[in-house]
Amino acid sequence: MPVSLTPVAPADAIAALEARGKALVPSFRWQERYADEHARAFTVAKSVGFDILKDIFAGLEAALKEGTTPKQFSQELTPLLQAKGWWGRRSVLNPEGEMENVQLGSPRRLQLMFDVNMRVSYAAGHWASFERNRAARPFLRYVAIMDENTRPTHAQHHNLVLPIDHPHWKVWAPPCGWNCRCSLQSLSQRDVDRLVKQGVPLKFEPPTIAAFPWENKVTGEVRFVPEGIDPGWDYNPGQAGYMGSVNANLTDKVSRAPLPVMRAGIEERLASADFERFLRAPEGSMPIGILTDDLAQALGAAERARAVALSDDVMRRQLRDQPDLTAADYRRLPGIFADPALVLQDGDRSLLLLKKVGEQWWAAAARSTASGQGLYLENLRGITDAQLARLVGRTGTKVIVDRR
Repeated sequence: MPVSLTPVAPADAIAALEARGKALVPSFRWQERYADEHARAFTVAKSVGFDILKDIFAGLEAALKEGTTPKQFSQELTPLLQAKGWWGRRSVLNPEGEMENVQLGSPRRLQLMFDVNMRVSYAAGHWASFERNRAARPFLRYVAIMDENTRPTHAQHHNLVLPIDHPHWKVWAPPCGWNCRCSLQSLSQRDVDRLVKQGVPLKFEPPTIAAFPWENKVTGEVRFVPEGIDPGWDYNPGQAGYMGSVNANLTDKVSRAPLPVMRAGIEERLASADFERFLRAPEGSMPIGILTDDLAQALGAAERARAVALSDDVMRRQLRDQPDLTAADYRRLPGIFADPALVLQDGDRSLLLLKKVGEQWWAAAARSTASGQGLYLENLRGITDAQLARLVGRTGTKVIVDRR
């Protein structure tokens, strides 16, 4: 009797793409969202002013789930994009308020979108597998396609073997540029020993690669990008996509759980090494506290919306503005939300919760989204008694709770 084999959809890659799809962000220039920011949102350059992101994302999602070919992807999307006017060269208004002649949709652009998003999604799926199996397979091997089209610095990395947590993978993890065909392979110690015995020329020290300054013309930021890596690819797409997916899914699950489960889940997460990793290199979002019913109502939160999340964007701002805060400081957040000594309100969807720990006042600002479905931390900072007095006395500030 013939055996029928049904292809299995790449669940981890799909999860990573779906996590990005929760934030569809129009942009005009690709530099507006740089490197690992693409792990947290889905965008297409020149999409501002056109209702196309949902269509393109849906096409990519279907392609990943159903095994659609690039040709099918392009054939299905082309008439939709043409009907919406997003096709060919057109003069459009740029962010500076000037008309600019730009390339919108084209077969080449659709091919590039398909290739980039499939590679990045699969890289995230592979990284999920690396993390699951790291105890048994703790090494990663860089594998390049050794032909005339391979970049010299990518070829230099061929057969490089390093531990999965080696810092070199933070930048040199495929795909490392447009149309990069390199990949990573997980290995056990037995695999390494076998390859060495077979005479495979493995390398255990990363090559020295020069880096050059590159200025993002949109943000003005200057980054040092290694030779052979295209600007915008100087990060680890697989790890960024994996962490973004894990943290987004965790926040989702915690926010929908019964309160005791929600509380236990947040406590466990904040005590973990993953939380400390998030504080250093934020991806996705992290649940960090639960609002009481009365405070959630004051914020205009939807029914059952109680879990407050710390987003990667806010965490990056915290790293910039409050660099001295430690993991122990952020672990105070559940207590601040559960039992604040003072709560101030200066807007329909924002609260400032304050609690004194020892001689230090801690202030945590929270907001709700317009729909009331999402609750987010805006910032955490330590303040003095004098600063507290000024906050309380500020015009328009309403005292919601005062247990001082």
